[in-house]
Amino acid sequence: MNKLFKYANSIWVRYSDYVITETSDGIKYLQPAPNAVPKPYDPVEEFENIALDAVSVGQLCMSQEATDSEKQEAIRGFALKYGLLGIMTAIPTTPKFLPYENVFFPKNHFIREESMTVEKYMDEFFPFKKLNIRKKGSEYSWDIEGGKEVVLLGMLRDGRPDEIHMTFQREYAERLDWMEEQFKDWAFNLMVVFFYYEDKDGLTEKQKDFHKQSMAAFDGLTPTYHIGLMDDRPYLVWNFNSLLQGIQLMVSMMLTDDSRPIRMCKNCGKAFIARRHRDKFCSKSCSEEWKEKTDS
Repeated sequence: MNKLFKYANSIWVRYSDYVITETSDGIKYLQPAPNAVPKPYDPVEEFENIALDAVSVGQLCMSQEATDSEKQEAIRGFALKYGLLGIMTAIPTTPKFLPYENVFFPKNHFIREESMTVEKYMDEFFPFKKLNIRKKGSEYSWDIEGGKEVVLLGMLRDGRPDEIHMTFQREYAERLDWMEEQFKDWAFNLMVVFFYYEDKDGLTEKQKDFHKQSMAAFDGLTPTYHIGLMDDRPYLVWNFNSLLQGIQLMVSMMLTDDSRPIRMCKNCGKAFIARRHRDKFCSKSCSEEWKEKTDS
């Protein structure tokens, strides 16, 4: 992964603390705590762990035994390690939407409309305090407010749109139900792969087609790229428009990887990274426990 994305605009931001806040109509959001400290990092360096944790959170969110508070705390724990998902710039047809009157969307889990005004869309992610953005037609300006660290985050320039840097601001928030839906989607695809190959010999053709169609519906959100020119050769520069897109790509690659695939333990159901393609258990103890079950 590091070699594939050797040249990438992938810097993301995580805060030292996140809090759950609620609007007057009862919608819960996750956002940086008032006194939390932002810290930039490069997700490419730890995408394998990020993808595994994302799937694990999704599994918990799919569990009927987990309470709402347990699910919310798992999502918050993920944000503490890696930051928010960047849903705002992940789902539009282009992450650079401020110059336009409307934001347009492909089919997605979160917004059913095909388009909405830029102002209304921004309200979805800044429900408590707005950024100081002045917009007139295709022109806009952004006056960055806040402490020194927050202002510096907004001034990062790495070739990506301003909208991405707006998701790094303290005012930015993501709906917990939207985040939960996305985590569940990643876990669902691991489960489809697991049950397809575990039960393949006993599945009817109709059931096999259902599994295949489920995987085909997995959104293909991927980073954009451009070509850079060195003195001796051209090279690809990947532009990660959101952490969500990075996780989406990494989960897809790990589900299909031959050397270190992501798998679901046959005994405990835990997601793990297999050392070999044929590994079915997350640990030796799970393997031994499964053997005892089948022998008894």
